[in-house]
Amino acid sequence: MALRRTIIAVVLLAVAVFAVTSAEASAKRKKVPATASLQAVSADGIAGKLQTGPAPCRAARTVTVYMQNSASPATFVTVGTAITSGDGTWSIRGWAYPGTYYATVSGKTTRHYVCQGATSNAVTWWTSGAAS
Repeated sequence: MALRRTIIAVVLLAVAVFAVTSAEASAKRKKVPATASLQAVSADGIAGKLQTGPAPCRAARTVTVYMQNSASPATFVTVGTAITSGDGTWSIRGWAYPGTYYATVSGKTTRHYVCQGATSNAVTWWTSGAAS
């Protein structure tokens, strides 16, 4: 019984030390803001760019693209996802239906940075080529 209590005490101590160390490491990470832009919506697909500071915050970020499904109330459906390249660009190939689109980029934590998420501008695309 004493051995069991000792093991439990050691495990709890290890968990407490890990929690404090993790909190200190998180506090030391630099917070990096981000800006997302939806640059193209066409019959060829959808493309955009994530603009942020250091390279670790640009690469390998998950981008989710949404299309407006109804006007009142405004609801959106997921069109697809992409992963940013090293320069922050991303694309989803394939036909984009006429409508209004926007994208979100997930946040990311690296060893030295807390890379913030972002939401892009909205783009309305019609097959006549008009965009806003």
